[in-house]
Amino acid sequence: MPSIGVVLGAGGLVGAAYHAGVLTALAESGFDARDAEIIVGTSAGATLAATLRAGFPPLDLARRNLDQRLSPEALAIVARTGGPPSLDLRPRRRSGPPRPASPGLLVRAARHPVKALTGLLPTGTVPTDEIGTRIDALFDGQSWPGRTTWICAVDLGNGDRVVFGRDDIAAPIGVAVRASSSIPGFFEPVTHQGRRYVDGGVHSPTNADLLAGLDVDIVVIVSPMSATSAGQSASLPSARPLHARRLAGEVAALRAAGTAVLTFQPTPADVSVMGRNSMDHRRRTATTASALNSTRQRLADPDTAERLSVLRHASS
Repeated sequence: MPSIGVVLGAGGLVGAAYHAGVLTALAESGFDARDAEIIVGTSAGATLAATLRAGFPPLDLARRNLDQRLSPEALAIVARTGGPPSLDLRPRRRSGPPRPASPGLLVRAARHPVKALTGLLPTGTVPTDEIGTRIDALFDGQSWPGRTTWICAVDLGNGDRVVFGRDDIAAPIGVAVRASSSIPGFFEPVTHQGRRYVDGGVHSPTNADLLAGLDVDIVVIVSPMSATSAGQSASLPSARPLHARRLAGEVAALRAAGTAVLTFQPTPADVSVMGRNSMDHRRRTATTASALNSTRQRLADPDTAERLSVLRHASS
């Protein structure tokens, strides 16, 4: 049976909605992402990774965002958290003027503009406690998923990427997802064992390069922050072309190591409904519906058929 890796990228609330559409369409076509040997999650993708590892059915991801009836299996998992999610985005009151989150990072990360900027941004003030509480509740006392799950964050002190679940950092899944989701300048950095962590998307929106050279036959990458070539043109001016170039480099590394890759990026239609504010929850329904439609079209393409057959075999 083939070994599958799944990479779920960053993208805020809108990116999570895009994930829901893609993963549901894949499930309709016979691939259940819960069957992946390894899941790598970053930011919004970290939440989705944990949700899948908790057993939430991919078919219900779109149903939840489209306000459709959930399966009994999904309802049982939602009940562990006390009901549907309702993230409180109100900031804590700041004492004193805003200060850079990590001024020293400007020097240490001089060759990585996004990391340098992260150090200069004011420390975020929106708490992430609720995210961690809900994620931990999904696992009902279990500190980490039973199957391989890597959650990416960045150490705010030195700018290094850290990978919870792989690196020698003891942390429950809720802390890891909080750290991975802490968008600089918006969410509070997450402090754990004396280190401060922020969004793993600061290093890379996908971090797919982590799977290069591992024993996986095919890697499925869902990248909400980049776009297809046509989608990049439709999104200008934006950072999507930059993220697409970063993704292309990671895909090249995977293929150079002999790993097949199947990527999903927003099309022009997806980009048009996703907008420019990744935290705009009002776009959740339209984004999921668009991603569901565009992914169904992609999966019907004969060029995708061979790789899709490998995925189906993994879920059979």
